[in-house]
Amino acid sequence: MKTLFKIFSFFLIISCQTFSQQYSPGSPEWLVDMFFVKSSFSEKANYYSGEMLNFANDKTIGEELAGKANVSFHQIKNAELEAVYKIEVVHNEKVIDFYCFLSEHDDKWTINAVRRFLLPSFIYTVRDSLSHLSTLSSKDSTLFHTLKLFTASDEELMIYIDTNLKNLKELVSAFNENIKDKIDKSIAQVGCNAIYADAKYPGCVFIQIHRFENMECGFISKTESASLPDISIKDYIYLEEAVPNWYIYRTM
Repeated sequence: MKTLFKIFSFFLIISCQTFSQQYSPGSPEWLVDMFFVKSSFSEKANYYSGEMLNFANDKTIGEELAGKANVSFHQIKNAELEAVYKIEVVHNEKVIDFYCFLSEHDDKWTINAVRRFLLPSFIYTVRDSLSHLSTLSSKDSTLFHTLKLFTASDEELMIYIDTNLKNLKELVSAFNENIKDKIDKSIAQVGCNAIYADAKYPGCVFIQIHRFENMECGFISKTESASLPDISIKDYIYLEEAVPNWYIYRTM
C-alpha cells in the first residue's frame, strides 16, 4: 500500500490544477474527494475501516499529489451498505486508475480499501521494446497488440470497445456457434488471448485480453437477463459498462 502511495512522487512532478467540488461532509463522495483530491485530510484515521486502518499514518493520495494532477471520479457500485468509486488521475498525458471501496456502519461511511491494477514492470518493458521495433513478426505483432490493451487505461478500453464493437461481436458470435477456426482468427484480430463462459455468470461471455497470475482484464458481452459478477475487493475490482451490454472488467 505504501508503494501505491509513493509512486506519485516519481510520476507526478510538474504541477497542474486540480478541480474539485463541494460534497456533504461524511458522504461517500466527500470521502473520495478528501482522500484523492484534497491536499490535507487531517482526520482521515476516523474515516478508515478494514485494511485501511493499517495505513492511518500514511499520506493519502491527495496529500501525495499536493495539487499536482487532475483528478476525476464517479461511482461504479451503489449497494445498501457499500459503494465503489473509480478514480482517474491524469498528469501530463499519464493516466492512473484507482478503485476506492467504501462501507457504511452505524450510519457512518468509511474507506476500507483502495486498489490499483498495477502490473509487474517487465510487462511494460516488453511492450515498450516491441513498440520500438520497425518490423514485427505476426506473433510479435499480436503480442504487442495484446500488451497495449493489457496496460491500457479504463478510458482507453472504453474507446477500444466502441471502435471495435463489430469485430468483438463477430468473435462472440463465432464462440456461441462454436466455430473454432473463426474464433482463433477473431481472437488474434482483436488482440485478446481467450474467450470463455463461466457457469457462475449465465448469459455472459468473457473475452480475456490477458492474464498474469490473478490479474486479468478483458471485456464481457451479456444478454439482457445475464447475471454479472459483483464488484469486490478480492476479485472483480472493476466492472463498468462501455456500450449497452458490453463491459470492461479487471480482477486481481
